[in-house]
Amino acid sequence: MSILNERIQALLQDPGAAKVLATADKQGIPHIVSDPSITVNDDGQIIYLELIETSRSNVNLVNSIWFKRKVAIHLSKGEESFQIKGYPAYSVICGPVFEHYYKLTLERNPEFDLSTVWIIEPDEIIDDTYAARKNKERREHPLIAHLDRLAK
Repeated sequence: MSILNERIQALLQDPGAAKVLATADKQGIPHIVSDPSITVNDDGQIIYLELIETSRSNVNLVNSIWFKRKVAIHLSKGEESFQIKGYPAYSVICGPVFEHYYKLTLERNPEFDLSTVWIIEPDEIIDDTYAARKNKERREHPLIAHLDRLAK
């Protein structure tokens, strides 16, 4: 059972939505890639298609599996903004799932080559809009305010 609601799944399938994958290396140094092809499968898992075998993202995702480290996906369109955190569950490098995404990759651009299909299991969704972040901060830190706001 996926934690992704219908709206988030629709945004993940929308090629016009901004989608960014954030990973970290062994030392914790962050690395991000913007990739409009990030999507969701029928099981509510996030799909990331890595085109380059030796890319920083691919190496970081392998380390995330080995050392059980989370990755994050930033998803936004218009006023909507979400951060989805989860764990890479597995990578696919052959077989029918790989072949399906390989064909989709070639349809996008015949020059592309697909290295790995990454399956990310989401386990946390954060509403990342300004309004949601502001409300959260006011709830958690009610005594912190700019003095000019109090003078009104």
